[in-house]
Amino acid sequence: MIATQGFLITTIEVPPLVREKLLERNWPGLDQAIARETLPGGVIFSKLQNYAKFSQIEFIISIRSSFEEPDEDGIWHDDGSRVLAFSLSLTLNPSEIEGGCLEIRRRGEDFPKTETLPTPPYGSMIVFATGHLGFEHKINRVIRGERIIIAGWCT
Repeated sequence: MIATQGFLITTIEVPPLVREKLLERNWPGLDQAIARETLPGGVIFSKLQNYAKFSQIEFIISIRSSFEEPDEDGIWHDDGSRVLAFSLSLTLNPSEIEGGCLEIRRRGEDFPKTETLPTPPYGSMIVFATGHLGFEHKINRVIRGERIIIAGWCT
């Protein structure tokens, strides 16, 4: 499915410590909790192993908000030679967000079909293809609300 459609949406059981650090807005603590889950044996690593063979995961905490500095539209890019990418939603109220959609399309087509995916509920993960399989993506600006995502790449 990922190779043909470019993405799939799944869910993971987010460990309680992640939610705790999120609610506290303890970004260093959240970073440490996610780091554990992206190592072999962690829930994120284990889930993603179902879709591709890789040895490590890099990630960032991506907070895009209409409350702070004006957000900007992202640019189309393909994450280079990374095998797989993902967007794990830690957004507690996605219905309160306007904008912030992930767009995915096949790279190099004259009139590519673009999939536009709104921010999913907490614990949902969009797993998507990179340039490795001929896809590219971008994130649209957040117009209203706050979008908190763990964005990651598998190599």
